[in-house]
Amino acid sequence: MFPINPRSSIRLVIYVLGVAIIAGSLLYSNYLARQLEAKERHTIELKAQAIEIQGISLFGNLSPFEQEAQTFIFDIIKEEDDQVPWIVTDENFNFSSGLNIGVPDTLPFDQQQTLAAPKINEFRTLHEPIRVDLEFGGTNITQYVLYGESKLLKQLRWFPIAQMLVAFAFISIVLVGFAIAKRNEQNKVWVGLAKETAHQLGTPVSSLMAWVEVLKDTLEDRPDERAFVEDMEQDVMRLEDIAERFSKIGSEPELLEISVHDVLDRSANYLQKRMTRKGNIVLDVNNNLPPESKLFINPQLFNWVIENLLKNALDAIKDKKGRIVIDAEETSANFTIDISDTGKGIPKSNFKKVFEPGFTTKKRGWGLGLSLTKRIVENYHKGKVFVKTSEIGQGTTFRIMLPKKK
Repeated sequence: MFPINPRSSIRLVIYVLGVAIIAGSLLYSNYLARQLEAKERHTIELKAQAIEIQGISLFGNLSPFEQEAQTFIFDIIKEEDDQVPWIVTDENFNFSSGLNIGVPDTLPFDQQQTLAAPKINEFRTLHEPIRVDLEFGGTNITQYVLYGESKLLKQLRWFPIAQMLVAFAFISIVLVGFAIAKRNEQNKVWVGLAKETAHQLGTPVSSLMAWVEVLKDTLEDRPDERAFVEDMEQDVMRLEDIAERFSKIGSEPELLEISVHDVLDRSANYLQKRMTRKGNIVLDVNNNLPPESKLFINPQLFNWVIENLLKNALDAIKDKKGRIVIDAEETSANFTIDISDTGKGIPKSNFKKVFEPGFTTKKRGWGLGLSLTKRIVENYHKGKVFVKTSEIGQGTTFRIMLPKKK
């Protein structure tokens, strides 16, 4: 037995229902269109018969039965829907008269002929002309009745397309709603997980801080060993910062006006001291941001962004030997920070996917680091983060763009 995803089943039902509605609508609309088309041709055929009888009445004497038949046909014509455009022509398809074709009968006849010519060509292509043969005193006269489609028939032919658009719009709205609901559900899970992680870290971190103070007092006369404790203190303080970061996920962060130059230096210096554990990897920092380059940012969250990108660069360097470069500079409208590595690179098709929640190429990874990075930069700091360049086997450059204060 394979587990069934309820969401996938619901989406499948929506797809099938939408296709069934569209197919049923097309079939029924085509059926109605054919019925109406047959009815309109029958109406025009009656008109042709009326023209033939009318011609006989003008040039010959009708018997009482023929007169009664003529009256009967004209009565039927009056009851029929007279919205079908039709034209009467001679045997050479020259205009004689017409109705519902947009040609005013008040115009001179030659102008009527000119205006009706395109309609004659259109109607001849659309429907087979109905031939009317008259004989008056030994003279044969041939006329043709041409006709188009009524407004109702045209609307009926376009109606399935309108229904398809409505059905596609409905399906799209439903699927977008599912996607939003799924994303909101994921957000709630991540927020809950982050806050629970912060809560669980709080007690042991506080205990570690207390023990660090005890060790510092104990080793006050041994400066060499005390230096290791102070280094340990920095790590515990970092744990405290991480716990605080997790506790703030899902809440509106407090933004402070501080120097971007200083925040970048602090993040880079912390990681630089610990990169020896990752092998022979060199970190070059070209921090060309002016020290007075201040922005409203959240230092803890922004530190997290830099750390995530640097750790991502470290993980990308498989052989633990390579180079990571941070280039930061000021432009006319932004502060830009580029973080480049000599790692395995990212396929172009994954430039956007790497920021999606759950996307990871690591065997042990949750795929949340770059997703959180994007959210912190774009949602909280109104900036942008993206893959600037990447080549397989050559390395990758991520770029952060922070808009200047206005």
